[in-house]
Amino acid sequence: MKNLVITSSLVMTVLILLPISANAECSINGNISVETCDHALGMYCYTLDVTWDMDSPHGLSHFDLLVDGEAGTCTCDDIDQYIAFDVIGGSSDGEGGCTVNYDAELACNGDPSIGMGGIMFKFEPEEGECEPGPTGSGSFFFYSDLEGVPVDEQSVTLVDKAAQEFCTGTLTGVFPGLECDPVTTVKRPFDSLKSVYR
Repeated sequence: MKNLVITSSLVMTVLILLPISANAECSINGNISVETCDHALGMYCYTLDVTWDMDSPHGLSHFDLLVDGEAGTCTCDDIDQYIAFDVIGGSSDGEGGCTVNYDAELACNGDPSIGMGGIMFKFEPEEGECEPGPTGSGSFFFYSDLEGVPVDEQSVTLVDKAAQEFCTGTLTGVFPGLECDPVTTVKRPFDSLKSVYR
């Protein structure tokens, strides 16, 4: 089984290509853990814990996890056959102390709202009275029959569409060990990654 390299939406190296602006003061960080659970959707339950601070009056719109970039080796079918989401993809704290539930989906054509292609997991708040704030934390879930392999630390991007701002952070932990290799299994310094996304 090959190790998987996972990135989250808008690897830091592509930020110069985006028509939206980076907020240098904001932050987002995530960690994926796994446990054996024998759930109806998979033998392994993966939990993505995320914290963010937009340093903005605008709340979180959604965030994406880029699983394979446009130059990657996986197809959407490669990922779709091994990854499943439940009816509720996760939850976070909301403004005023409420709880926000999220829809989760595999986005095979990237995220047009932020001008990025590739294969992504998209986590978007369900419509309702409770909305995520500019600062918050949440836990998000997906399932697989594949065991977890270590994630190479990469860039995570949070996008706040209302203010046209985004920020990047770090992703650590594990991800299902897919047979295809998103991006590459070879560790490269940050400068050499830039050329892949130009």
